[in-house]
Parts: sequence; structure tokens; C-alpha cells
Amino acid sequence: MVEAINRTLKDEMAREPRIVVFGEDVADASKREALPLVKGKGGVFKLTHGLQRLYGDDRVFNSPLAEASIVGRAIGMAARKLKPVVEIQFFDYIWPAMMQIRDELSMMRYRSGNNWSAPVVIRVPIGGYLRGGGPYHSQSGESIFAHCPGIRIVYPSNAVDAAGLLRTSIRCDDPVLFLEHKHLYRQTYNKGEYPGKDFMIPFGKASLRREGDHVLVVTWGALVQRSIVAAQQAEKDHVSVAVLDLRTIAPYDWDAIAALVKRTNRVVVAHEDQVTCGFGAELAARIAGELFEHLDAPVRRVGALDAPVAYCPDLEEAILPQSHDVLRAIRETARY
Repeated sequence: MVEAINRTLKDEMAREPRIVVFGEDVADASKREALPLVKGKGGVFKLTHGLQRLYGDDRVFNSPLAEASIVGRAIGMAARKLKPVVEIQFFDYIWPAMMQIRDELSMMRYRSGNNWSAPVVIRVPIGGYLRGGGPYHSQSGESIFAHCPGIRIVYPSNAVDAAGLLRTSIRCDDPVLFLEHKHLYRQTYNKGEYPGKDFMIPFGKASLRREGDHVLVVTWGALVQRSIVAAQQAEKDHVSVAVLDLRTIAPYDWDAIAALVKRTNRVVVAHEDQVTCGFGAELAARIAGELFEHLDAPVRRVGALDAPVAYCPDLEEAILPQSHDVLRAIRETARY
């Protein structure tokens, strides 16, 4: 996924000279004279590595350690027809920028009577399963931003989707929160061939990762693979499980969810974020409200405990949802 995102950024910057990339440590070096002497940083996860060397200091540069400043500056640039693609180093650090995102970025179209737009892409490493990330490097919280009208929320689970959705985000004329799960950056199970310079995936189109007829699991992010593993285990019990990867949270693919609910009649919603007020609550409520006559069991939710993600790996494993948690929910739903 790291390489797919990096290559997409390179291709899009070559295509569109208005793109600027900035954030904390995203450049290869703060001082140009150091470039011949160092390999270059390119962000803590190396996703922007090499961009400064290719496109120069004017288009790729480091920012102060100030998230509100990063987003506020990007809003101003976007209003002046630039295309900022900025990085918040960890989702855990996004909260100082919340006012800029909620009150300025997402409101730009509404407040200007659709005369102005702020097509900013905010790339954010998110999530846990790091075995030692702790409470300041493992947070989720996409549901909080889903409550902000005017912003798109993208959450790919594999390299190919990351490339296609990032290109759509960059070419979009609305603000996009592009969530990149840190645990998924360098996994082997989500690798894929780079799909080319023009490959795009539309927002609001989920992907059916696994066919099934008895239970539907709706999920996204790091829970996609864990749900697939759980579905494979459930197959041993002769329970056929479909796994639907939403890919985007705002907008989300209600049509795909509804079609699969009508086929399976049993639903589990699984996500990494806390169960309480997680985005799964919205999905479960809508399924129960609009598709009640198609349900043969209550909608079950799987998510994290209402606790900070612990630094201790054993505690982190207990706090965050695992494949066996999804499997238990599948079995309980199947035999209801």
C-alpha cells in the first residue's frame, strides 16, 4: 500500500502542477543542501519519499508541528485554486485541526453559496494493531468526521483500492479525509499490481470481498481481512458468509448493503473503532429501520472496547476486535 500511494502521488503531481504536498516531515530534507547527503525521510511511514527530489521545495515541504496550521493553510491555498494534499502524521494528532476541518473546510461550499470550494485532501494514518502503539498512535474515530456534512471520508483496505481512491480524491473538487490504516501499509495479503495512471474508483461503491448466502459482514479498514478469516472459519460450520468492504464512509454504498441484506437476512457490522457511537451504529440503525422485514436476526456490532488502546500488546489485543470476535458474532447471528 505504501508503494501504491507513493506512486499515485508521483503520477498525479506530474499530471497536475497545482498539487502541493506538505505536513510534518513529509519532505526528504528540510534544507535543500542536505539532499545529496541523505536518503530522505518522506514522512514517518515513507509514503512521500522522493517527492521533494522530483518536484522541488515549492511543491513539497515540511510544516511546523501544528495540525490546525496545516489544515488552515491548505484551505487558503485551495480557495486560491491550488490543490493541497496534506498529511496529518497520525490520526491521534488531528484534533487540534478539528475546528478548521469542521467549521471552515467542510463548510466552504455552504457558506459561500457554492461559489467557493476547498478541494483539500488530508491523508491520515489511522488505527492500531501495532503491538506497542499506545493511546497516542492507535486511535480510530472515523464516525466523528462522518458527522461533519461537506467532507468525503475514504478508507481503503488494500493497495489497489488505495491507488484508485487516492486518485479520485485528488481529482475531486470537495475536501476528502483519506484514512490510511498503518497496520495495512506493508501487509502481504493486500498487495496488488499498480493499476496505472488513470485508474480511479468512484466514491460510494463498496467491494464484495467474499461471496456468501447466510450472513453478511459489513466492514472496512483492518477489519476486512479479519472478517475474511472469520468467514473462512465459519465455513467449517457450514455457514456461508459474505464480506462487504465499504471502502468509503461518506458517502457509503447503501444499495450494496441493502441488496446483500435482502439475500442473507442476517447482518454483522464490524469495525475497529469503539462500539459506542461507532459508524456501525449508523449502519445498524438504518438496516433495522429500513430493512426490518428482511431480517431474521438482530443486527450485531463488533468493535473495540470503550477504552484507550493500550501500549501493552496483550491488552491491545483484548481491547481491539479480533477475528475470533467477528467469528463469535457470525455464529450467534447464524443460529438465532
